[in-house]
Amino acid sequence: MVKRFFLLGILIIFLVYVAPLGFQFYQNNQAAEETIHTVKNVEITQEPQASDGQNAENTAQEESSGGEKSAQSTMLTVSVGGTVREMELEDYVAGAVAAEMPASFPEEALRAQAVAARTYAVYKQSLGTDDTHPDAVVCDDYTHCAAFVDLDSGAEALWGKNAEEWSEKVRKAAEDTAGKIVTYDGKAIAAVFHAASAEHTEAAVSVWGSDIPYLSSVESTGDDACPKYDASVTLGAEEFRQIMLGKYPDINLTGLPKTWFTEIQSSEAGGVTSCKIGGKALKGTEVRELFELNSTHFTISTTDTSITFHTEGYGHGVGMSQYGAKRMAEDGKSYEEILLHYYTGTEISDID
Repeated sequence: MVKRFFLLGILIIFLVYVAPLGFQFYQNNQAAEETIHTVKNVEITQEPQASDGQNAENTAQEESSGGEKSAQSTMLTVSVGGTVREMELEDYVAGAVAAEMPASFPEEALRAQAVAARTYAVYKQSLGTDDTHPDAVVCDDYTHCAAFVDLDSGAEALWGKNAEEWSEKVRKAAEDTAGKIVTYDGKAIAAVFHAASAEHTEAAVSVWGSDIPYLSSVESTGDDACPKYDASVTLGAEEFRQIMLGKYPDINLTGLPKTWFTEIQSSEAGGVTSCKIGGKALKGTEVRELFELNSTHFTISTTDTSITFHTEGYGHGVGMSQYGAKRMAEDGKSYEEILLHYYTGTEISDID
């Protein structure tokens, strides 16, 4: 009987004191795993936007042709979701960094991104508005200007449980570099950027045909950490033929696929600048757009029934590589060193 009461007492002590601690430990572990899972999702799904749309080519044309310059201001008009808003330049910079680069990146990489975003905004401001958004200097469409998120209203949707921490981190990157821009010959540059290059960035002249001295090809390391660095696109021969004929009705795609691709020319950095497909001369950028390739750094392999494009890198490849900036920051480089590496012959200056 005594033994039975003794065992019952131990059971009661376990249920009252030990079991709740074990349950709390389990809950804490679950919360930690959930937080880590959230962080991983952000890093994977929030890919650097790479400012990879038509704006880049337009920027190159604007830069090479010059244009009327207007006075710079600390206020900026931004088209957000089609609605024109006026905001402080530094608020725009923080929102652009949040949308363009994962907040998990090192602080110096985020600072470099902040200066690039500010520089591009000041550059666009100096040119005035354009036909796409005549009432705003920049817009939040990354295929035209740069992605943007309002941190006051959009941080939680972007980062979930990390919203407060990462909003503070991104705002600090903007604050730490406030008023700093990249200049060439005393003027704000077209500070274009991309997610990842293939060991070397591309010169602007190789991609857009405009020779811009500060957008030359430089070495870049760490880019292969980008989740989309290596990719392949495979099409059946008939599917490929129909796409090409739909775009170029006079193209000659008779015979086997291996005979369709000739005169492939590459840049110094390795990106395809031009090629002939079925006798039709195409730019590498045209091939990339037509088949939605991650970059112009591609190779082509064929079978009798299929065509495969294998790409390295992600984005147009010109200017600052975001994953390259990440690696440089991890190696102890400052944001100034990162920017001066990718934008050759430039200086870090204060806004006038």
